[in-house]
Amino acid sequence: MGIFKSREEKRIERDLEVRKGINSIKRNLKDLDKHSKEYIDKAKKAKRIGDTQQVNFIKSALKKTALSKKLRERQLLSLETALQIKNQAESDGEFAKAMMEVSKSISEVYGSTDLAKTQRNFEKALLQAETLQDRMQIFVEMTSESLSSSDEEAEKILSDKDIDRMIDEEAAHEEKGALDGEISKGLKEIEEELGRET
Repeated sequence: MGIFKSREEKRIERDLEVRKGINSIKRNLKDLDKHSKEYIDKAKKAKRIGDTQQVNFIKSALKKTALSKKLRERQLLSLETALQIKNQAESDGEFAKAMMEVSKSISEVYGSTDLAKTQRNFEKALLQAETLQDRMQIFVEMTSESLSSSDEEAEKILSDKDIDRMIDEEAAHEEKGALDGEISKGLKEIEEELGRET
């Protein structure tokens, strides 16, 4: 690879970096889901052994994990939106280049067209287009929100009551699964016993 990179090579490298960032955030979101599940399992154990202090500590960790997940989802949305805006801008740029080529062709055909004036007028019209600016404003507003978190925000995302319900549901599900297993085992033993008698 040479020292001097073409504009296209630089654009491809930037695109790869953005894609890496998006994939990294998606992996982090999966990890956060895994952590939440593990925290719930630990909270069930702590509740089962009656360790209230550990239950409260794990609840706090679950809240922080939920808040982190919300922040990562915002970051992912911001990156995906920025990528979409960039792709649209590149498309607009290609359109502008094509229009300039058309202007050059017209100028060559008719000879009387002032190419510099045509180009200035065309660039002025592009600058007046507010669509891209509006999209950029939305992006700036989305990303300008503070990423600082507070216990109150975490409580809004995932309350103690929600965590207790998640723990109880998971424990009930496990107990039901164990009970179903015991019933199946008992039925199988009865069937085997009946099979021996005949």
